[in-house]
Amino acid sequence: MGSLAMADGEYGPGSYVDTKFTPVPEECTRLLHYLAKITPGFTKDRAVLDAVRFEGGDYPCIPGPIKSQALTAVLHAMVGIVGQEILEIRGQKDAGQITINTDQAGLYVGTPPLFSVGGKWSHELVESGEINHMIAAANRDKALGTPLRYRATAIYPTKTPGVWYQWHGSTDPDALLQAMGIDVKTPAATPEEAYEIIKKVSIKYSARELEMIAMEHGLCGCTCFSPQAWRETLMGKALLRHHLIEYSEQTQAPPTAPAPFPKSADKRPLAGIKVVELARIIAAPALGAALASFGADVVRVTSRKLILQFTLTAGKTEAELDLGTEEHRQQLHKLLEEADVIIQGFRRKSLERKGFGLNELLKMASKRNKGIVYIDENCFGPDGYWAERPGWQQIADAAAGNSYVMGNAYGYRDGTSVLPSLPISDMSTGITGTITTMLALRDRAKYGGSYHGEVALTKYNATTMEKEIGLYTRDVVAKMQEIYQYPPMTPDLHVEDLFYMMVDVWQKKSKFFETEKLWVDFDDNPYGKTLRILAPLV
Repeated sequence: MGSLAMADGEYGPGSYVDTKFTPVPEECTRLLHYLAKITPGFTKDRAVLDAVRFEGGDYPCIPGPIKSQALTAVLHAMVGIVGQEILEIRGQKDAGQITINTDQAGLYVGTPPLFSVGGKWSHELVESGEINHMIAAANRDKALGTPLRYRATAIYPTKTPGVWYQWHGSTDPDALLQAMGIDVKTPAATPEEAYEIIKKVSIKYSARELEMIAMEHGLCGCTCFSPQAWRETLMGKALLRHHLIEYSEQTQAPPTAPAPFPKSADKRPLAGIKVVELARIIAAPALGAALASFGADVVRVTSRKLILQFTLTAGKTEAELDLGTEEHRQQLHKLLEEADVIIQGFRRKSLERKGFGLNELLKMASKRNKGIVYIDENCFGPDGYWAERPGWQQIADAAAGNSYVMGNAYGYRDGTSVLPSLPISDMSTGITGTITTMLALRDRAKYGGSYHGEVALTKYNATTMEKEIGLYTRDVVAKMQEIYQYPPMTPDLHVEDLFYMMVDVWQKKSKFFETEKLWVDFDDNPYGKTLRILAPLV
């Protein structure tokens, strides 16, 4: 089950393309063996790996050459395998067959926009304007409320030949526009007009100059590197030292006794495990949602500053806290004192500065003689000179070469970069974090101690560019285009544009939305009508 890939630079420097096409379910089996081999703490038992069944269509449902669908299916299979190990520890000997629907895995990376309310899917709610009545308008207006703000997040050409730059306006795009010398009140009637306004400024700067503007002002931005160019940076080399799935016992803390899994009538692996989720938009909330689907009691610490989630809050309770106040910090301390797992999804060390860092939580765990599992999720990983740099999915896509490869696959041969069509690194990093968390909980139950796990958006993206993973050929990409007839995808498009474009494509060109087993309905929700979201894969 060796690699089928070869280095030929088909999609630019440092890209590796398969020598032949393997149907998605079969390719998943190969990738499962590969990831199991390179993952510390994960089983290497061939019989266990071979017992996993993958089923679905031969071709991916996600455009482009990156094997996002297959990798996500494999990560879910790994979650299932660790879940079986935990069930055995809990005394359940027959955990059942692990079967992964690879088509559903393709839909999984599109989870944020994959919902319907009262029978209307997300893109239909956007077109009718109904979605505006369901979200926090004030926060959305600040982040996306004008065409200029909306296009503060896009990929722009630079003065450097063949090099494009990804800007991300985050929740305050005005700061980015002002740093670029653009009046936030500049009239722009459409997103297309706004893009041209920003483009005229961006192209005056080299990529290095834009990097300096981002660094000086603490903004989210990144050069769209080719895969090879990223690997040659010091940051790329720093990230290569780390595994995709990585956790370790915190032996510097006083030892704590093994922590058995709580007794519960709920037969799911994580029943009774208490999780506190301190996170923002997608990746870390996706981790929390996956843990909740496995039975964990997840408390999502939220804020009015965060944009509403339709799909990643299922199974969670919420606590609205402002950590700028002492009263709310004390409330968070009480939550953490009872927690088994802490998910930290903010910029590296930001919670440490508020008194909720790893070392503080290790001291708490020592006092109660029960270890914790502390998961750090961020853009650039645990170390290296960009470790504390702010970043989102789009920034990771630019850094690791994914946007560069997508642009090349769409026919741009001059370095023009285009976002992947869905929040793939966000959702896949979330499920990577789920594996990490469950491995650490397993070890805490067997050996005791506290554990620290690290997951990073850019690490996941860089993994998809590895030779051992490989990329699909242009013929395969063309076949996918023939099946689904994706509309053109271009550098100016916001992730939301791509979100709803993909939902529309799947609704019109597939039977996914008619396949009831792929979905789960919630009648008890804030919208007064049935909310339908994607069902768990495992």
